[in-house]
Amino acid sequence: MNINLDLIARQFADVEFFLACVFPDTAPQFGPVPSTLAVASTPEFWAVSSRAPSNGRGLLHEVAGSQLAFRGYEAALGVHSYSDPAILERIAAPDALQNGAFAYLKFDPQLQQAMVRNDAFGFGPMYYRQRGGTWFFASHPVLLHLAGDAPDLGSWVSLMHNGSAMDGRSFFQDIKRFQAGAQMTIRRDGADTQQWFDVAQLPPGEEMIDDDAFRIVEDAYLAAMERCLKLDVGEVTLPFSSGFDSRRFFATLLRKAVPFKAVTCQTFHRKNGRDYDIDSYFAPKIAAAFGVDCELVRAVPPSAIEAEQARRQALIGTETFMHGWALPFMHWLAKRPPSLVFDGLAGDTFGNSGFEIDGLHETPEKDAELVLEKSTGPFVLQQLSSRFPSGESFRRHYRAFLAQFPPNLNQAELAFLQSRTRRCISPWITMMHPPGHVVVFPYCDLEFAIATLTYHPAEKYKYFFQKECLLRFYPEFYDFHGSRNLPADHPPLDQATSRARDEAQERYAYGDAAVTREALGYLNWPNKLVLLASRLMPGLRRRRDWLFRPLLLLVRTYREAPAFIELDTRAQAARQTGQAELTQPTTATRG
Repeated sequence: MNINLDLIARQFADVEFFLACVFPDTAPQFGPVPSTLAVASTPEFWAVSSRAPSNGRGLLHEVAGSQLAFRGYEAALGVHSYSDPAILERIAAPDALQNGAFAYLKFDPQLQQAMVRNDAFGFGPMYYRQRGGTWFFASHPVLLHLAGDAPDLGSWVSLMHNGSAMDGRSFFQDIKRFQAGAQMTIRRDGADTQQWFDVAQLPPGEEMIDDDAFRIVEDAYLAAMERCLKLDVGEVTLPFSSGFDSRRFFATLLRKAVPFKAVTCQTFHRKNGRDYDIDSYFAPKIAAAFGVDCELVRAVPPSAIEAEQARRQALIGTETFMHGWALPFMHWLAKRPPSLVFDGLAGDTFGNSGFEIDGLHETPEKDAELVLEKSTGPFVLQQLSSRFPSGESFRRHYRAFLAQFPPNLNQAELAFLQSRTRRCISPWITMMHPPGHVVVFPYCDLEFAIATLTYHPAEKYKYFFQKECLLRFYPEFYDFHGSRNLPADHPPLDQATSRARDEAQERYAYGDAAVTREALGYLNWPNKLVLLASRLMPGLRRRRDWLFRPLLLLVRTYREAPAFIELDTRAQAARQTGQAELTQPTTATRG
């Protein structure tokens, strides 16, 4: 078993990650270890992780005689990825991990077993695969990719239809996302998985919102902030947008007199066909009004977009089509000292609501059908070849996904959280940030989640907790223009710049002829012809860009996925053959 450390070091330069193996069937061959990587190896367990440049610490530790890979944080215990060994002793037993966002893997050589645990909502990304008695785990699915792996076309459909993979599935057939709130025990004779966190314990969402509700939610938020601030990492970094979630963090840090570094990343929001520069225009003005210097990280110019897109695709292209804008922030963060980074993940989902569907939140039964229809409508599959799952198979899998959640008014909210929030939104920060920094999510705190889920989701649509709590408890921070209340006269980006950016993104998506040829095998005949003809007449693809672009990005990600682990040279030969002739994955087909 050869582990290509040089390739890992290049692919994950300035990115926090881990890769681990339990009960390897052959001894790993590592070769020279790059200085940016940490490696641990015993006969029954090996692991590789990034190192923090500031102190050389990785994500691999020895705790109470066991090997531990830990990424993320446990807020109540004050433990994080780079905690001192004495602090890490607090999580020697996995049952201690309750509240935070984390991926935990401990191998006990005395008991000859591994314990694997994910946080309650599964925001700490962790993927796994099994080959015989050998188990592999990683922070990124591409780290587990082996030569010859087939794509999971059910996940591809979900990505094209919903923007995210579904449930515990991943980009590849044999790689799974570790279940939220689960704990797995692995021994030589097998593995057992149990849910340590039961979503049925969460409130059903039946209470109406009154004046007391805002104080209850605010108190839960403040308690979550207090827990996060006790994590001993270094300075505090606030990615500061002009939205309500971010402003609430900004206001809290100021009132608590916590020193922090505010930084705004320039992004462009498209509204009615025009691009608007919103956050970089308004956020520094809000900060300046309170005497805070806010550093601005500019978006990359059009000439650099293709390279940035390729980098984004390599890191999170298996999970989402979003977040190309985030890489300049990551480059900036990589040059900073270790910090506690505050991110507003799930603030809108818990504080406001998730799906926007007419008629939602009347009865649980109606909600399930509305979400099912929105998430599995037949239109996308009708454009694709018979290699993909049938529409009925797709609906059946999604219905099983919905059935994981209690049949109450919060069922749709939890489904949105586990699909859109967890798999599509979070990767920008959970899977691309540099080592040495610890990212915290106060709105994902269990106390805050329980407080907000207590209330009827339709009521939350009326009031928007994030907005109302800012207005009620931080009124001096409310009356500023921003992404949530853009002034009518705010000018759009000039059309020449917008066009240059669009053209760069289009070149990346459509510019590789080999990718286009392979994509043809995934389309039905009418769409094959349109995509082929669009090589000569690009205007033809504009009407179907919603279909062609995501498919081409998926195919490109699949073709370019490296194999960091080499198990068998024959598998490598099969993979190379499969790129010359379209692979035939084993999936349900439409009759």
